[in-house]
Amino acid sequence: MSTRQFVALALLALLGGIIVFAPEGEDGGDAPGSSGPTTGTLSPAADAPSGAPPSCLPCHQSVVDEWRASMHAAAFTDPQVRAPDQADNFRKTECLPCHAPRPVFEYGIEDATRVVARVPRRHDGVDCLACHGLADGSVAASRPGLDGACRPVLRDALSTQALCAPCHNQHNTHDEWRASPAFAAGETCQSCHMPRVLREGPEAGAPRSGRSHRFLGGRDREFALSGLTLEHEIADGALFVTLTNTFAGHNLPTDSRNRALDLVVTLYDLRGQELDEATVFGPDRPERHPGGERGTARRRFRNPYRSSGDPSTQLPAGESATLEVPLPDDASRARIELLYKMEPWIGDEQAQWSERRELTLD
Repeated sequence: MSTRQFVALALLALLGGIIVFAPEGEDGGDAPGSSGPTTGTLSPAADAPSGAPPSCLPCHQSVVDEWRASMHAAAFTDPQVRAPDQADNFRKTECLPCHAPRPVFEYGIEDATRVVARVPRRHDGVDCLACHGLADGSVAASRPGLDGACRPVLRDALSTQALCAPCHNQHNTHDEWRASPAFAAGETCQSCHMPRVLREGPEAGAPRSGRSHRFLGGRDREFALSGLTLEHEIADGALFVTLTNTFAGHNLPTDSRNRALDLVVTLYDLRGQELDEATVFGPDRPERHPGGERGTARRRFRNPYRSSGDPSTQLPAGESATLEVPLPDDASRARIELLYKMEPWIGDEQAQWSERRELTLD
C-alpha cells in the first residue's frame, strides 16, 4: 500500500467511522512476551477516547460505555491481575492470551481450542473484536440482515456459551457449567452475565433488545449475593450456618485460583468478649490458613494452587455446605460473615465485599 493510499484510508476512518486494520507489526506489544502478527486487530485512531475501540463508538456508544466499566476492559490493566503472585506484570506470558486475546473466531470455539495473544492495544484487554472479530475482517453479529461499515455477519455461536469457553475454561469454569443445574435447564453464561437490556437513543437499531456488556461477576457484591442463600439454625446446642450455591452456573468461587470465599462465625460472651476457637472447639482444632486469623469458626471455599497439592473446597453449583459451631453456656451473641477475597492470604478487612448478620442467642 502506498503512503498516499494509507493516508486516504486514515482520513476516511476519521470522518466516516470505518474500520482500518493495522499493518503487520504496527503498534507493538506493551508487555513482556509481545510477539506474533497483528492482522485483524483495529488500529486506534489518534483522537479516540482512551480505552475505547474507536470504530465501534459511532454506532455502539452505550455498549462501549458498558464495556468500559467491565472487567473485560481492565483484563490487561487491573493491578490485581498484574500483581507478582498473579501475572507478574505479564512476565508470565501464558496469561496473555486470555487477557489480551486475538479474535476468538479466528481459531474456532470448539472445547479444546485455546485463544492466542494479540500484539497491539493490549491495554484494551478483552476488547470488542476479541468476541466479534472474524478472520476476514468483518464482525460477528447476533442478528441477521444487518448492514454497516463493519460488515456484520450473523454468527449464531456469538450468543452461546461456546464463545466463552476458550478463555474461561482455562480454569475449568466451562466444565463446571456443564455439570451444573444451569446446563440441565438450558441456561448459558449469557443468561446471568449478559442480561437483557433495552437499547435506546442513537444506538444502532434502537429501540431494540440487546445484552448488557458489563459482564458482572464475583467482584460485584449485589450480583454475587443474588446467587447465594445464607441460612442459620440453632439446634442441639449448636449454631448451624448453611451456604447454598443457588446460582447454579458454576462452582464458587470459580476461575482464578487466587479467589477465596470465607464463611466466618464469631461468638461473643455476656460481656461482649469474643470466644476464641480453642475455647469452643478444644485445643486440637487444626491450625488456620493465612488470611483467616479471626473469628470463632471459619470455612473457606477455594480452588487452591496446583503446587499446594490441597484438594479443592469450592462449593459446586446447586450444592450446600454447613458450618457447625457449638454454643457454650456463656455465648450470648453471634456474628455471621461472608467474605469474598481477591487474594487468599489478605485480612478480612481487605475483602472485596462482605455480608454480615448479627444474631442474639437465646
